[in-house]
This record gives sequence, C-alpha cells and structure tokens, in this order.
Amino acid sequence: MQTNVVDSESRFRNTMRQAPVGIVILRGPDFFVEMANDTYLSIIDKSEEEFVNKPLFVTLPEVRVSIEEILNNVIKTGIAYNGNEFEITMRRFGKPEQCYFNFVYQPITEETGEISGIFVVATEVTQQVLAKHRLERSETQFRTLVTQSQFAKAIVKGPEFVISLANESMLTNLWGRQMHEVVGQRLFDVFPELEHQNMGKILRNAYQTGKLYRDSEASMIISGPDGPKEHYVDFQYAPTVEADDEVSGIMISLNDVTDKVTFRKQITDAAERLSLATDGTQLATWDLDLKTRHIIYSGRLATIFGFEETKLLTHQDMRELIHPEDRKAVVEKAFQIALETGTYYYEARIIHPDESIHWIRTQGKIMYDEHHRPHRMLGTMMDITDRKEDELALKISEDKYRTLADELESQVQLRTKELTIANSELVKTNMELAQFAYVASHDLQEPLRKIQTFATRILETENENLSARGKDYFQRMQASSTRMQQLIVDLLAFSRANAVEKHYEEIDLNLVLQSVKEQLGDLIHQANAEVISDTLPVWNIIEYQFEQLFTNLIANAIKFTKTDTSPVIVIRSGRISGELIPVNGAEANQTYQYLSFSDNGIGFDPQFKDRIFQVFQRLHNRSAYEGTGIGLAICKKIVENHQGLIDAIGKPGIGSTFIIYLPL
Repeated sequence: MQTNVVDSESRFRNTMRQAPVGIVILRGPDFFVEMANDTYLSIIDKSEEEFVNKPLFVTLPEVRVSIEEILNNVIKTGIAYNGNEFEITMRRFGKPEQCYFNFVYQPITEETGEISGIFVVATEVTQQVLAKHRLERSETQFRTLVTQSQFAKAIVKGPEFVISLANESMLTNLWGRQMHEVVGQRLFDVFPELEHQNMGKILRNAYQTGKLYRDSEASMIISGPDGPKEHYVDFQYAPTVEADDEVSGIMISLNDVTDKVTFRKQITDAAERLSLATDGTQLATWDLDLKTRHIIYSGRLATIFGFEETKLLTHQDMRELIHPEDRKAVVEKAFQIALETGTYYYEARIIHPDESIHWIRTQGKIMYDEHHRPHRMLGTMMDITDRKEDELALKISEDKYRTLADELESQVQLRTKELTIANSELVKTNMELAQFAYVASHDLQEPLRKIQTFATRILETENENLSARGKDYFQRMQASSTRMQQLIVDLLAFSRANAVEKHYEEIDLNLVLQSVKEQLGDLIHQANAEVISDTLPVWNIIEYQFEQLFTNLIANAIKFTKTDTSPVIVIRSGRISGELIPVNGAEANQTYQYLSFSDNGIGFDPQFKDRIFQVFQRLHNRSAYEGTGIGLAICKKIVENHQGLIDAIGKPGIGSTFIIYLPL
C-alpha cells in the first residue's frame, strides 16, 4: 500500500514537471521552494540546483518588491490570488527584463486546516502584452494621422457605419458639423441623403466585400446648415480588418475638388458658346494651358486635322501631325516669338491620317496671370489649303499668264488682308461672346419693354385724344413688340439647344415632368388642363434641355386646344424595336426607349408632318394661335442632341401625338 502511494506521488510530480505551464510549490513563511517544473525554471532562467530547496527571495531578490505582500496575504487569509498580465521586472538571461505573467497563487491547506504553503501556476504572456501595447500605440498614431491630415477623413465602424472619428477638414469643409454632433451616431442617421446616393451604395459594397474602392470627381450631395449642396470629391473607402480577417469598419478619405470641376465646366461652357460664333465660318477655336499643355478646342479643329468632330486630340497629337519640315522651323519658332511678344501666328503644313497634305493658319494671343506670367493662349485655326493651292496654281502658270497672275496675286493679297482683318475681328468677337447671352436677354429686350410701357401709358392717358385708327396702331405696335420679345427668347433657346453640353447625368424624368408642371401651373390651371403620365424612366440626359423639351410639348398641347374643350395630355413610356419606328434614321437592330405626348387638341394634316419641325414654320394664322414657330424646332434639336428621333402623328379635329425615340 505504501508503495502505491509513493508511485502515485512520483507520477504526479513527474506530470507537473512536464506541464506546459510554470508550476512551483512554496513552503513556510520564507517561501521555501519545494518543487519547480521545467517550464518554470525556463521562465526564470535558473537551474533546479540554483532554485529548488532555497528561499524564493534568495534566488529571485528582484521580485520581492512586487509579490512578497501578495504571498503573505495568501498565507495569512487562505484566499487564492489571480494575477492577469502582471508586470514584474526580473533578472534573467544576464540582464534585467520587464515581464508579464498570468498566474494563480493557490494556498496549500493541511488536514489540520493549517496553511503550509502556496501552489503557484504561472504562464508568461510578455509577447502578447507587448504586441497589444504596440497595437494600441499604432492605433493612437493612426488616429493622430487621421486628425492631422489635410484631407477630409473619417472612420466608421460596423455594418451600421457608426462614426468613430472625423478630422477637422471633414467636419468643417464637408459635413458642417461639430465633433459631438456626429461621434457615436450612425452615418446615414446624420446624413440620410447619402444612403441612396451612389457613394452610399459603394460604401456598403466596400464593407461587404472588404475591397478598397477609390474614384475621382464623384458627385455627392450633403445637407449642411445652408441646405443641400453638391460637392465633387476624389474619394477612397479603405476597409479596416481585424486579426480574424473580419471587416470592422471603413476609413473614408475625401478630397473636395468642387472648385476644379466647376472651373472646368465653365471653360467647357465658354468653348461651347464660342463654337456657336464659329459654326457659320471656317474657323476652329482653341484654349491651351501653357503649364499642363491641356487643350480645349471646338469640334471643327479635329476635322481640320482630318478626324471626326468627336475625336479627342492632345496638344502633342496635334504637334506630331505638323509636317516635319515645318514643325521646328515654323511652329516652334512662332511659339517662342509668341512668348516674347504675346502674339502667335504661323502658316504650316499638316499631314492627315490618309497622308494627304493640307495647309493651316493659326493665330492667337497670350493670356497672363496676376504676376504677368504667361499661363494660357487663346486662338483660332483655319484650313487655308484652297488658298495655298490657288497660290501654287498661280505660280505654275506665271510665265504663260503673267498679267493674269499679277492681278490674281493682287486679289489674293487683298483677300488675305481682308481675311486677316476678319479673323482678328472674329477672335475679338469670340472673346466677347460670353456677353452675348446677357445682351440678348437684357439689352435687346429693354427697348421692347419701353415700347410696350409707353404705348400702354399713351392708351391709358391719351385714349380720348386718339382716333380709332390711332388706337389700332398702338395696339398693333404692342402686339408686334410682344411677338418680337418672344422671338428673342425662342431664338436664344434654339441657339442654346444647338450648343450641346457634354455633361450628361442620370436624371429621373418623373422629377423633370413634375418641375415642368409646377412651372406651367398657372397655364394648366387657366386652361383646366389635365396631365396624365406613366412612370417615366431614369435617363442619361442634359437636364435643362429635357425641361425645355417637356415644356414646349405640354405648352403646345394646351395652346392648340379645341374651343370649349379641356385639354388632356397623356404621356406614355415604353420600349420598341427600331424596325417598327417609321422615322428615317432608325436602326432596325437597335432597341429604343420611347416617350409619347398625346393630346385631344385641333390636330394637324399629316402632309405637314415634316414642316412643323422647321424654324419659323406655322400651320395656322398668328391671329388664331400665338407663337414664333420655333418651339418644335427646338424640340427636334434637343432630341437630336441626345442621338434620338422625333415623330409626329396628327389628325385634324382629333388631336396630335409627338413621339420621342431614345436609343438604349
């Protein structure tokens, strides 16, 4: 029996010796080391001979300050003590070292109830604690970088996107909020308008996939203290990933580039307006940034170089199309002279893609910044191949037709001088084109308003002194000035429709229709009209042009109504195959989205279907129905700007239907 007990104790001690955790047994008030396993000896860097059978603090005096009181308390009270990430500085491996342990001090109680020692189980967690400290420092540094960044940054946590942090740039420049207003709040609770915008959808996708997402010049509408405001931003969504590879949040980085995008749009709009002035000439216009060499130009310039109007060319592309013999000797020399004098002019040969040679004349002006440094160049270009060929033909026949050649040369010189003067004037006119809209909409209409005002005053104050004929003349004068005023407005609208803007947007046509109905509210109410519509699609359009289109079609339907009949306008939407469209230009293998506007008005004879879309064409006497004859021409131009087709179906006395076909 005694042998079994000894064997059992031996096996127990052998098991403890091999345990993967540090185990030591301390006895008595001096904490005499009765036993220590290999793991514990490894932790303290001692051999069994150095440590066992000796008081604890004789072998490890450096730990006395840290644990003596705790050990005494366990012996005194009999209550175990648990240490978690307990910091102890101990000497091992030849030098003092800061260590961290998880341990249990378990009192050893004899059968008599006396506490005779302490059973110690210890696990070293130094590396885990140091790693946690490094992580905490890293997170602190990361948060410092976020708050000090010049770009707008924020951190959102969890699938609800709870705002954890936002720097001053984000709070002040984009969100218009204080820190206490957003931290701890869900992003889409603070900014509900973001949830259904494209950037909100991308945020959810970045969280779900864990993939980084970035984009440039994205549109974002934020509601601030002054109401909703559209921003354009370069942005990045960077998912933050935990140790278990689970996405825990998103770091949002935004760079507000609204001013840059707005400025570029203004430049593009100016170029579009400038192209209006050159549509009837052979001139192309261009605007070159001398620092970046980015060039904006009218479509005619691409055709001068032998491409389609829609071809995108860089400044370098154009330089490479210059004839090699003229590139340095003519063009580069003219450029250097322009930097010195401010005036740019040359005539040179260019090579088209089909290898044919053409001649161009280019002239321009240097624009200077506030420090009088050249930063832009504005100018025009013209194809003068015909003139050059004329000159060559004159030179070849000079001997035979010297007299005639002299005369033609004189005419060419005169023509050249006239063209040079005309070109110079046109450049000046083009640069003043931005004032045209103001002049047309204000200065040209002001005299008409005065005519109307004074005619009205004469009729009111001198009515008794005027003959019947005189009154009739004044009334006709008022009617004519009113028509002239409307004509100016319609011509401006037609010109604007001709200048196709490049900025298309995904727009809900139901919102466009609602806006038009609000603008025409008085007219609809006076005519007791009813507008019935299907649910319309979302489409990639130029918004203000479609507002003009809807306005013209609905206003026409109300204007051309039958006597004693309330107008009813029905708007339908759907899709149709190109082979079913009875309009020239429809592609049989193309599918189209159609919008139809039907009314119960006076209708029209089908034989005049094409005529109604021409400028100044009317099917009725002006006295019967007011108008300038431009409205449907504007509609046709707007539809063509969107690569679409427009058709009209009418029957006298029954009504009319106008159908718009937009390619999918």
